[in-house]
Amino acid sequence: MYVKFILIYTQLGVLNLDVSEDKLELVRKIKEYRVCKELVENLQIENELLKEDNEDYKDHLADLQSIIDRGDLLDDINDLINENNKLKSDLEHCNNYFDFIITSPNEVKSVYGEIRSCLAAAEREVLVCSPWITYLTTEFNKFNKKVDIKIITKWQDEDIKSGITDKDKLRVLHDDIGADLRFNNDLHAKLIIVDSSVAIISSANLTRNGLHVNYEAGVVIRKNQDVLKAAEFFNDLWIRSKPLTMDMVNK
Repeated sequence: MYVKFILIYTQLGVLNLDVSEDKLELVRKIKEYRVCKELVENLQIENELLKEDNEDYKDHLADLQSIIDRGDLLDDINDLINENNKLKSDLEHCNNYFDFIITSPNEVKSVYGEIRSCLAAAEREVLVCSPWITYLTTEFNKFNKKVDIKIITKWQDEDIKSGITDKDKLRVLHDDIGADLRFNNDLHAKLIIVDSSVAIISSANLTRNGLHVNYEAGVVIRKNQDVLKAAEFFNDLWIRSKPLTMDMVNK
């Protein structure tokens, strides 16, 4: 304050004192010291804040390291890659779950061909729905009663008189092949299920016209879940149908 007072009054011309260079240098150093001290104090405050932030970051990093182990993360990535590859494989396999089949003069994948192929592979059980059956008895004959066969068809006087229901074929199916026969005159479905693994659903009756002449269409299903749904439909229809006995056929 003393030096400042002298400088002010010197400028006003009130005082004209001779201030030594040493004192001026001292004043300058005092000012520098005060400035430096203030800077140091600010830096110390900032340093303390940075230390606190650094501790927080360390805590967060420790938490992350406890949650995510690098080895586990790599294992998870590999698992995801394997799962993705499996999904791709399953998707490609899905393309083989369903096949479109037809009966036509220029057939490519025919209803008849698929039925014969599936029957040839049968080992345990064959379920059949067809309003009329006058064909395929040769294919059924190879089972030699070693495969359980259930057949639902129609049994109507007008069909017997017209010949569209062949009593001789029904006798062969029952006596020679050992098929269990039932009838349901509301039947319109055409369905064959083999070993609960494949189902053939089409518009074709098991007749020569249905399998060789008419324009018919259908699908082969190999997806287990949908095949089981088809089997459930058959079993429900079987319960709702009536036994077709040889006494009825022989009348």
